[in-house]
Amino acid sequence: MGREPIKPGRWGRISRKEVSPGVWRAQALYRDFAGVLHKVEARAQSGSGAESRLQDRLLRFSTEGTTGGGATIGPDTRMAVVFDQWKTEKRVEGQITPQSLMTYFGVLERDLRPTFGALRVREVTPVAVNRVLMALGGARKFDTARQARNVMSQVMMMCVRYGAVPSNPVRDAVTVRKPRRAEIRTISLEDIALLRKAVREWEERPALPRGRRNITLLPELVDTMLGTGLRIGECLALRVEDLDLAAEVPTLTVTGTIVRAHGELIRQPKPKSDSSRRTITLPTFVVTAIRTALDLGLDGGPDDLVFPSTKASPRSPSRVRDQLHLAQENIGGKVTPHDFRRTVATQVARESTLANATALLGHSDESTTARHYVQRIHVAPDLRVIIDQLVAQASDEALEGPIRRVNGGSGMTKGPTSA
Repeated sequence: MGREPIKPGRWGRISRKEVSPGVWRAQALYRDFAGVLHKVEARAQSGSGAESRLQDRLLRFSTEGTTGGGATIGPDTRMAVVFDQWKTEKRVEGQITPQSLMTYFGVLERDLRPTFGALRVREVTPVAVNRVLMALGGARKFDTARQARNVMSQVMMMCVRYGAVPSNPVRDAVTVRKPRRAEIRTISLEDIALLRKAVREWEERPALPRGRRNITLLPELVDTMLGTGLRIGECLALRVEDLDLAAEVPTLTVTGTIVRAHGELIRQPKPKSDSSRRTITLPTFVVTAIRTALDLGLDGGPDDLVFPSTKASPRSPSRVRDQLHLAQENIGGKVTPHDFRRTVATQVARESTLANATALLGHSDESTTARHYVQRIHVAPDLRVIIDQLVAQASDEALEGPIRRVNGGSGMTKGPTSA
């Protein structure tokens, strides 16, 4: 059987020879992606140095000038090259939102490239991954550690597909977990009333002597989030066409969110996840709030937003958070937009079902809702009637017939005392 040909983008056996005192030459045949063979060589003062230099040159040949996933990745490929190829493939896939892509790339450049970039693929072991994740956990960067593990796992799965490693080393690495979360915070009924009053008073505050008062739509935003459990980005991304206020059962449909891309706020035409796309029925006070916002006649911009800024652009979520903080100064409150979401979830889960709360919030599974959004009840429910029945039924059973002991033991049974 003939010798197996060199695969495109790969090279054959490396040979090295001392061509003159103190000068070593390393050579190999390289087959390009068109199938053409080339003799490639490199020189150095030692045999190992010449071979290492040749390997680097061959790796550059196999990766430079390739696009759209055409690079060859092998066990000796530098992780810096692998990272670049992964970024290229992620952009081509088009399956990830721009916001998530920016998060992934940020973690890669900030936390992964400096620690793994100079390693070769075969040198990325569970121990190497553990070292990085444990360092992030030790710095209490638990969310960063989770994101770094996720991105590195995707990168190494790509290496598995290329045949550069037999298995994903991240799979066997440590999972850094956050410490136990604090008690889920919800807003009390009294505080809801105080907050709604406070934001209305703040919205109606006198204008500054040199200027006019800005329209923040804060009362309308608070009521909409409080009545729907929407994320703040989802609320600010609502368009007029997403509303059906005149229907017998008024609704809104979540179809997007506000994100920052390339330093600019934009409306992303899809929400956080597939499960986040949902239609929500609206309580009367939410319909009133939305109609009030629309009646102000602000320019909704090209997206025809319900809650735009006064410049016809998407309103900034961080600016809304700041304004909510300012509105609470007189009542000493520290409610955040996400507190509305937890409060709504807790109320719905207690008064109906956890499944309903999960569907309302747009989560993919109930465990997320239960773990992060529904406040636990530390007082057992009032079950006196049920427990009273235990003794009542036992008493009824006792009255139905005489009681005798079985085999002289402590067991008791009903029935006659003699056969």
